[in-house]
Amino acid sequence: MIIRKFKIPNSILYLLGLAVLLNILRIVLFGNTSFIYILWNILLAFVPFFISSILILNTNKSNIIKPVFIFSFILWLIFLPNAPYVITDFIHLGRIHAVPVMYDIFLLFTSAAAALLMGLYSLSHMEKMLLLKFSKKVTNILIAIIILFTSFGMYLGRFLRFNSWDLFISHNSLAFGIWNALSNPNNLMNIYSYTILFFIFIYVSYISFKEGGIH
Repeated sequence: MIIRKFKIPNSILYLLGLAVLLNILRIVLFGNTSFIYILWNILLAFVPFFISSILILNTNKSNIIKPVFIFSFILWLIFLPNAPYVITDFIHLGRIHAVPVMYDIFLLFTSAAAALLMGLYSLSHMEKMLLLKFSKKVTNILIAIIILFTSFGMYLGRFLRFNSWDLFISHNSLAFGIWNALSNPNNLMNIYSYTILFFIFIYVSYISFKEGGIH
């Protein structure tokens, strides 16, 4: 019944379809599979959207503090950075000379747009659920903290090459990597700069998303 109610908005479906099609055509037309990992990144971006979508179908004021919701929220928060992370894949643009740069621009932009949109929808789901328990002011603060956490997660993924599942299978390595990065004065400016940059981008994107009434 829950899965039957679950629905992906058309605004996401169209972009997902185009991103998959462009990746397949890239392989067929240019014989190059170097960007096939983008499909994996999109799948990872889908995880927090799926979790929040299922949660919002089953959450009310009475069960928002129950262990199942809390566990799901933590899992959602861990995977949320994967959604906006796809934007950082633009760093690879132009490195594969066998494929026209313009083609890869459309592929990466479509993929990043689909992933980001899933993340924004997911944030919107969570905000609605938090409003069941907290005031608007407290919820706004919590959303800002969530976005800050997400921004730092993007930094960890892009520059330190950690993944969400490292928290479960390589938590010692993850903890050491974070500590080593934060304790090195030479890294601090880089960490702060990119985390703040990611935060501003996601926060403004989310405000625009809400103001535009897309959700």
